[in-house]
Amino acid sequence: MSKFAKRLYFKGLMAKEKMSKLLKNESGEANIIAIILILAIVIALAIIFRNQLTALFNKIWSSLFSNVDAVL
Repeated sequence: MSKFAKRLYFKGLMAKEKMSKLLKNESGEANIIAIILILAIVIALAIIFRNQLTALFNKIWSSLFSNVDAVL
């Protein structure tokens, strides 16, 4: 085997090894997609129930400050 053919063969083996490592290490993408889907669902629910959430927040906020005034 010529020197060029040996170098080409070993370069091919190294490329194959790097490609297999890359494919094995791509486990994080599924987690990112899941997080994006969960955020989209939470944002959609917040938009759908915006009025109810605003009323609940205002009720909690007013009761919080009315209790603070009673304590002071």
